[in-house]
Amino acid sequence: MVNISRFSIQRPVLTVMASLIVIIIGGVSLSRLSIDLMPDITYPTLSISTEYENASPEEVEELITRPVEEAMSAVPGVEEVTSVSADGRSSVRVTFTWGSNLDEAANDIRERLDRVISHLPEDAERPSLRKFDLASFPILIMGVSSDLDPIQIRRIIDNQVKNRIERIPGVASLDIRGGLDREIHVNLNAEKIKALGLPIDHLLNRLREENINLPAGTIEQGLVDVTIRTPGIYTDLDELRNTVVAIREGVPIQLKEIATVEDAWEKVTRIVRINGKPGVRLSINKQSGKNTVEVATGVLKEIERIN
Repeated sequence: MVNISRFSIQRPVLTVMASLIVIIIGGVSLSRLSIDLMPDITYPTLSISTEYENASPEEVEELITRPVEEAMSAVPGVEEVTSVSADGRSSVRVTFTWGSNLDEAANDIRERLDRVISHLPEDAERPSLRKFDLASFPILIMGVSSDLDPIQIRRIIDNQVKNRIERIPGVASLDIRGGLDREIHVNLNAEKIKALGLPIDHLLNRLREENINLPAGTIEQGLVDVTIRTPGIYTDLDELRNTVVAIREGVPIQLKEIATVEDAWEKVTRIVRINGKPGVRLSINKQSGKNTVEVATGVLKEIERIN
């Protein structure tokens, strides 16, 4: 220490220059330091989900959750086992001690599950195993509300917002919940189909074949090749209704003769409201290794431009 002090006193200019270099390097490094609200951390946790349709929570607990819990408790390195039994679903969460090798732990759990599966109800789904990953959590959750109906809101988000957000550097995916997707419902008349002897799969294949654009080759016109295509995508309901689905005794059978076709929307499975109005929820996930703050800032700026 004495030699260092004497050296610094004898060469003050060199000492100041060295100090400035350290400060500059430190400042540059600090400015480039990645900031992440949820850094990529591997938590020593695995979850096991099992679907058991139409079963009550009590049945799920007795027939699925308990056998799985007992099997998981015997896995080496397990610190805690927690579970939730709900209508038609069992969730078991297995937490290991920090430092545990999750790949080895997952193999141990799979071996235990293979032994338990034979004791589970036959109509239960096979248990699925997954890791707890912070990267799967969204960095931004936003709500979009409007006086428009749910179908229009969803259409605007799908057509005008989704692609613009997914193109932002660092954005991995955009999950959209709420609103309603438009659907065309074809309600078949069972008696007419049976009388004509039309298999359902034949009808489905006919509709698929008609609802498609096909390339028809090219035509050479001097030095220019013109691409020809045959448009076949349905543009309105009448085109769909007039589709010939079969021929009986030389007479074409149109879809409208054996079914009703209506413009509708998907079955409502969830309702999203923002401040009491129908809305849509947007969840944005970032790419692995990207700076959360930079990605979130880019998304918010794009939203401002969209507004």
